[in-house]
Amino acid sequence: MKTFFSVVGVFPLIISFLGCGSSGSELGSPTSPSNSRSSPFSVKWVYNGQTWEASGIPPSCPIPLTFDTPVELSEVTSILYPGQLRGGWYKPHGGFRFDAASESDEITVVAPMTSTVYRAARYLVDGEIQYMFDFINACGLLHRLDHLRDLSPRLQGIAKSLPAPLEGNSRTFPIRAGQNVFVGETIATSVGLSSGNIFLDWGVYDLRTQNGASANPMWLAKHTGELAPYAICWLDYLSPADRSIVRSLPSADHQSGASSDYCR
Repeated sequence: MKTFFSVVGVFPLIISFLGCGSSGSELGSPTSPSNSRSSPFSVKWVYNGQTWEASGIPPSCPIPLTFDTPVELSEVTSILYPGQLRGGWYKPHGGFRFDAASESDEITVVAPMTSTVYRAARYLVDGEIQYMFDFINACGLLHRLDHLRDLSPRLQGIAKSLPAPLEGNSRTFPIRAGQNVFVGETIATSVGLSSGNIFLDWGVYDLRTQNGASANPMWLAKHTGELAPYAICWLDYLSPADRSIVRSLPSADHQSGASSDYCR
């Protein structure tokens, strides 16, 4: 399986939000509502080269933090764990594989939380178009879906503004503000490659605080940037039933197995 990295520009990205996430909670201390809290329509987040910052006081993420999976788990045959080496590269994201003998690449991908589309890529793998989208919700959760192939009409309309695809070049580009998706909305109807390599990458990142792995200075020195220090173990924030299913599935990576810098 081939996996490609997003090449993110060095300039700060400013993201505007509309709406909040789905059911879920803060990873840090709960914050009481306040009249001074900024509207989710006006809060912006900026990565300043070292950390993410909100332009105002963002709405609290719901407590406890849970969100849906972007795919139907009955179709998943194995799990890619976030925060591990795969193919010689460090991957802060995890993902799903669909290797059942009867499986086709017609996998429906839905939005696991209400969020705003703010960055996307269109690139080629072995001559075949792949799409990657970054979404972020008002309380500060970012999630990335990669190796989408056939998009929903609405997402296809958003993607048409992207540059022409190039082989292996998954550089992301900002999407104009106001493109919002709602939990359960269809994002894509097929994933992976038509050759039979059927998989979906999924990473979830809490922009409000760095993860536990980042407390180790040696780890942080090796994993700088806007994503790895904020990645979370999304397996732990699914509903109890979904969590049980994904934890029972085998690891898709024969090198790193179920090892993870974020999951315990």
